[in-house]
Amino acid sequence: MVKQGLGISMVILGAIVMIINISFLKTNDYYDIIRGLSFIMFMVGIFLIPSYSKSKNNI
Repeated sequence: MVKQGLGISMVILGAIVMIINISFLKTNDYYDIIRGLSFIMFMVGIFLIPSYSKSKNNI
């Protein structure tokens, strides 16, 4: 459960940083570095979210 919460927070934080970076920091020297790091954080967070369990169907 902790892994899923960490993944959700990484996705949200990565998306917010990408939006701020694209909107306000285009003239900054670190634009490409921040964009790359926020995209990596977003993708790693996506892979941490899923938690699958075997269905419990009693027939």
